[in-house]
Amino acid sequence: MIQKLRDKLRDDKGVATIYFIIMTVAFLAIVGLVVDGAGKVQANQQAYSTAASAARAAANAVSGQAIIDGTTAIDSSRAVNAANSYLSAAGVPGSVAVNGDRITVTVNTDYSATFLPMPFPVQATATAELITQ
Repeated sequence: MIQKLRDKLRDDKGVATIYFIIMTVAFLAIVGLVVDGAGKVQANQQAYSTAASAARAAANAVSGQAIIDGTTAIDSSRAVNAANSYLSAAGVPGSVAVNGDRITVTVNTDYSATFLPMPFPVQATATAELITQ
């Protein structure tokens, strides 16, 4: 009886199937990480581009007094409205902060992965500053 058990344990039938299954799962995991990693990088770049464009749109909201006497000042409410309008048109949620002559726009969104069953958060921040000459 012990001899039969030893013979069965030494039998390597089906080993190639197990090896094939393990290698296939590993290969699909690597492909998934590459595809979803590239998608996440692209989503980060798109979020930064959107934030930078919204910050530029907000920086264009100078006060009316700037045109009259040449002073440069940002109209905070117009700047926030301009940036929020840009974000809304882009379909991306975000926040806008105006501090003196500096506008900071932060975009928060998610990247829906193709292979992995979970979304990845994407956040990008861009700043525009009004320059006086």
